Amino acid sequence: MVEIPAIEGALPLRRTARRVWRPPAGSDIEAQPAGRWWDAVRVPTLIGERALSLLGGESGPVIEDTYGAVWYWLVPLGAAADWTLQRVLSEGAYVAVPPLDRTLGPGPHWRVPFTSDRCLTDAARLHTALLAAMTTVKHCQRCERLTADAVAVGDVHGASGAGRTFYACAACAPCFPRRRDPLAELAATRRALREGRA
Repeated sequence: MVEIPAIEGALPLRRTARRVWRPPAGSDIEAQPAGRWWDAVRVPTLIGERALSLLGGESGPVIEDTYGAVWYWLVPLGAAADWTLQRVLSEGAYVAVPPLDRTLGPGPHWRVPFTSDRCLTDAARLHTALLAAMTTVKHCQRCERLTADAVAVGDVHGASGAGRTFYACAACAPCFPRRRDPLAELAATRRALREGRA
């Protein structure tokens, strides 16, 4: 379990957002501008699920878009401006915001509902949870999807720096040649020489 540090000052930010902005009250999804009341952190669903389990009750509202397979966390303005790990939507971007009572898909709906005492997610806590979630999810080298059940299918060793391991999902892993095990190959070579085989 990853421990996420408590950040002072999160409650006043939530109070400010509560007075200024509320989700649509009607029955339609509305395109709302990011960068006016909040910024939105866009996360792929698989990483979002893991991050939400790490945040638990400390998460603010989360919009899940089943069509785009992404989640949006609402965070205080500018709090995630220097992030490089996920896409942060701010001025000039829009988010499809569902009405308050839409908690099921298909399409955009509240995965974690907006409430009067839960308006925004603390950006530092979210950042920590996303970093931890990303270590358990890998990118498939073949189908280019994220997978939690990654299989190492290749290594590249760097001459002047660290190497890199390539991963595939369980469905794509059989499409790659079997990984070479240098120690097993060395043992097989020694055995062949002892037995007089080339």
